[in-house]
Amino acid sequence: MQKLYEDNVSGKVSDEWFLQLASRYETERMELKAKIGSIRDELSAMGTAQKGRDTFLAAVRRFMDMETLTAPLLQELIDRIEVHEVEGRGKNRTQRIVIYYRFVGYLDLPMADPVTENTRKGVTVSYLSKALPA
Repeated sequence: MQKLYEDNVSGKVSDEWFLQLASRYETERMELKAKIGSIRDELSAMGTAQKGRDTFLAAVRRFMDMETLTAPLLQELIDRIEVHEVEGRGKNRTQRIVIYYRFVGYLDLPMADPVTENTRKGVTVSYLSKALPA
């Protein structure tokens, strides 16, 4: 820009050409300034998300090492649990429960086969991996 100004003063570049180039330069400078601001916002959001993931992973590691499940650990790990209405009748009754974890939300863990466990007489829990309806 300084060279362009010097060329204008020395008469190598006309005033009209100088004003046009100066205008383009100023427009580009403002666009880049706005772009820098949005990129900084994105970086800040990514940093916050990374901190959330790190906190979640630390809680999961403590969860993996524990011998008994405690309320404080559950509160640290789980954001909310959605319990849906019972579907079906008798032995074919099913109820969907969706767990949203802190910092990461709902996790859709890919599994080849559903995991099923008998928790008590007459109650079987199956952990299914499938996308939630919108």
